[in-house]
Amino acid sequence: MLETYCNDDICKKILQRYIRVDSSQPKGNERDMVTVILDLLPEDVKYSIIEHTPDRQSLIVKIAGENPEGGVAFVGHIDTVPFGDCSSWKYHPLSAKEADGKVYGRGASDMKGGVAAMTAVIQALLKYGKKPKSDLYFCFTADEENEGIGAVALSKSKELEGVSEFIIAEPSYEQIGVSEKGALWIKVCAKGKLSHSSRPEEGINAIEKLIEFYQKLTQFLDTDTQDKYLGHSTIAITKLQGGVSTNVVPDTAEMELDIRTLTNINHDDILHFVQQLIIDMERKDKGLQLDMTILNNRPAVGTKEDCEMVKHIAHIYQEMHMNPVIRGLMFYTDASQIIPSNPTNPKPFVIMGPGDDKLAHQTNEYISVSSVTKMSKIYIKYLLEYFYEEDEK
Repeated sequence: MLETYCNDDICKKILQRYIRVDSSQPKGNERDMVTVILDLLPEDVKYSIIEHTPDRQSLIVKIAGENPEGGVAFVGHIDTVPFGDCSSWKYHPLSAKEADGKVYGRGASDMKGGVAAMTAVIQALLKYGKKPKSDLYFCFTADEENEGIGAVALSKSKELEGVSEFIIAEPSYEQIGVSEKGALWIKVCAKGKLSHSSRPEEGINAIEKLIEFYQKLTQFLDTDTQDKYLGHSTIAITKLQGGVSTNVVPDTAEMELDIRTLTNINHDDILHFVQQLIIDMERKDKGLQLDMTILNNRPAVGTKEDCEMVKHIAHIYQEMHMNPVIRGLMFYTDASQIIPSNPTNPKPFVIMGPGDDKLAHQTNEYISVSSVTKMSKIYIKYLLEYFYEEDEK
């Protein structure tokens, strides 16, 4: 069976090579990751590189099929979040230290484990040598942890126009993710009027106005609607700065909000409300100035759990004696940039990868080697079942 091309030793070696590459934000340096990925593949592999900046690249590897239409694209990002305080780590974040069947390092779970599984699948399929029924793509994206320039470039790429479905290889605890929350991050700056704190009525308290802004926006948001997998929408103040002294009413302050949304909420509606709220508050308090900046805007996306793709993947899980647990993810992935690019005909997708998403961005991040191997075998079995001819399995 083709799955035998993917074993713990192969997956561990790929994973450790990837973790030892520093592709942490804010620099990313994904060019170095692209170089290592290509070094692990045959020289004649078909690929294209998307240049973002001199040090930032995304990579698309293609296994050509009989038909350019109807294929699948795997997507995995090759950047990571920063290390944090390295002295707090049990092992250095770039050590790729193996202990008790786990490999430690920044990005181990999020998501160099998923990228390693994708690479193992490419290696196996190329060794297999058979031609799939449709083109298969393996996309390695830059900058997912920031603005998502890699996924944005993919969404505009004509190369993927024939793809019929996407598999996002983010850590999902080996479960089948069919939806993810949206993220709308905004920064609001307030300029009011200084006064002595014993006479606050003579000033315009910038901090208080931001709190008022937050309260009114919270009242507007639908945080009651419950989603089967995602729970409810949320809003949180994540930064609040202002003030110069205890006895001075602050005239400047700034606040950052993290709004996480369900698929029933349109971010444009929120932004329209915010703009109107600014107008109303400035009209009410002469001398108050409010400015809003969008820091991140990724809509919630979802796939119907009864669609053919999800049914097929669930069938593969059952064939491998695994329980096909359907779930949603609280965080955003590259799907938030790719899927909305075709609003009239959104393509089905799943978020399905090795590792525990709760370990993402944590100190002492790790992933089980067996999880990487297991997911690579699931990917291969799915491809053989639905994208190769019957007699070639």
